[in-house]
Amino acid sequence: MSAGVRIIVILPFAPEERQAHDGLIAAACALHKENPSAELDIVQLVPMSGAMEARAVGDTARWWECASPSLADTAEPPMITALVRQALSLQGLSEAKQRLILMPPGPQGEELAALLAADLDGCSLGRCTALALTGTTVIGRRPVFGGRLMIELRSHAAVCCATWRPASAHASALQAIPDSAVRQIPMTAPAAESHEVELVQSADAQPRLEGASFVVSGGRGMDGLEGFELLARIAASVGAALGGSLPAVDAGWVPVARQIGQSGKFVAPRLYFAVGISGTPQHLAGVSGSARIVALNRDPEAPIFAVAEAGVVGDWRVILPLLAQRLEARQPAPLILPASGRERD
Repeated sequence: MSAGVRIIVILPFAPEERQAHDGLIAAACALHKENPSAELDIVQLVPMSGAMEARAVGDTARWWECASPSLADTAEPPMITALVRQALSLQGLSEAKQRLILMPPGPQGEELAALLAADLDGCSLGRCTALALTGTTVIGRRPVFGGRLMIELRSHAAVCCATWRPASAHASALQAIPDSAVRQIPMTAPAAESHEVELVQSADAQPRLEGASFVVSGGRGMDGLEGFELLARIAASVGAALGGSLPAVDAGWVPVARQIGQSGKFVAPRLYFAVGISGTPQHLAGVSGSARIVALNRDPEAPIFAVAEAGVVGDWRVILPLLAQRLEARQPAPLILPASGRERD
């Protein structure tokens, strides 16, 4: 049992995330059903004059509708955090020794969960795909290393925040609730904070790694900036994003914002061109398992060849200048990948 635990689902006014609300509510109701001594509250933030979608919830949950004149589609996360903090201080929501605060999955939910955990001196579990309660322990499971592994997190914190994208949730079990069952609470607007904003133009004009369908990446074997200048030319000629491994970032050959790997960014391109990259597990943790890898390395025993669909053993100083010239001389054409098969040259 989970005596004293209050499960609170926060539904921020975010149209792009509303499709995830029902799944989150259904999962929270199932968690509550497994822990009947816990309490369940649904808190929805709404603009003062806004019309929200129909409400649906399980039989034992309480629904709070908190309206604020300062809430709008363009509200910044700090303002929404202040409104959530105000809602959580309401009588009926604050009386709990332990609170598990859940947000819808997505960038806004993750930012709100982290901000709330910091403001309330709590713990943030991040993006969870499964949650459970055992006594006063909150147990969360989440994927790491690009989904290759699952980790289990346990927290005894008085306030535990998380986003939750349940693997399966039966939203059809939810029932519509009448307006009379909704606690409607008007809230005051938080004081506006004054910030000076300075726009700084980034010197990095390369396409973003996030969402790139083609990534050209270099590692320790590039031996300096000269190689990355060639990689940048190749990337520009095919519309690819430029990346690098941790050793290349540490050497200053590529910006830290373009680091790929366990301690860097995760990429999921259709094609990943790895030059001078040995292929350590720490680096490959940042590359989707669905990506097709083409490797160029002068070491025939480099581990990268074990996962590459095509591999070339050779010196980049000989091969990359020729490749750059050929690509820059041709007319732009769509990238066509073979349907299947692995080959190594």
